Amino acid sequence: MGEGRLFIFLGLSLSMAFLVKLPIFFVHLWLPKAHVEAPVAGSIILAGVLLKLGGYGLLCVAPALILCINFIGGYLIGLRLAGMIFVGFICLRLNDFKALVAYSSVAHIGIVIGGMFRFYYWGIRGAVVIILGHGLASSGLFRIVNMYYERLGRRSFFINRGLIIVLPSFSLLIFLLVASNIAAPPTINLLSEILLIGGIIRFDLYILLIFPLGSFIGAVFSLFIFSYSQHGKLYNMSYSVSSITIREIHVLTLHIIPVNFLILSSSFFVIIN
Repeated sequence: MGEGRLFIFLGLSLSMAFLVKLPIFFVHLWLPKAHVEAPVAGSIILAGVLLKLGGYGLLCVAPALILCINFIGGYLIGLRLAGMIFVGFICLRLNDFKALVAYSSVAHIGIVIGGMFRFYYWGIRGAVVIILGHGLASSGLFRIVNMYYERLGRRSFFINRGLIIVLPSFSLLIFLLVASNIAAPPTINLLSEILLIGGIIRFDLYILLIFPLGSFIGAVFSLFIFSYSQHGKLYNMSYSVSSITIREIHVLTLHIIPVNFLILSSSFFVIIN
């Protein structure tokens, strides 16, 4: 009995190291501060690579910690669902573009726990797909938000308005990135949410009462990024922005094309070996 408790404690300690890296709700406060203070290159690497290593680490150590995960899995799934809703309401109150994208990562990545800690085939596959899709969408949003910041010198919703008149090409690109962030078709994020819903429902059908609300709030604050920045009355100082360069279009296109066209190879993610 004592050895079992010790094994559970060691497994929980090892799991928490990766859960902080993801990060899961309650240990996420370092992430928005790091993103807001970091340069754009740091934010892209953090959102696209480093945070995803937490999910990869959980996938690697989960088979060895099955006893611990069976003991704490239900608690973490409940915490993830609550955190998805709480972080969504926090995002509805933010007025900083970069902070909003950072908090949206907490809301979306938390769903990985639900699919991973039940050891269902659909859930694990969905966790892998959302790690890939969110890494592309989130890093692309950080890049385009920084492009606006370089031209306007501010990230506030209340000042950055009507930008579709000044930078219409950016409006199309930010719309495609926001669409991928809310798992709209034909992005690969849609496939990930379908797989995760199938995996989580097998855990408990009552999750259907909570999961749609969290997904809806996630779509709302993602659309805030587009609607608040592109529509509304144009701020006068916005007329001094510089033109768009080919390098910027190329960087954003490299985020948009994979997240939209990987759905054509969806059999690679869901095929049973």
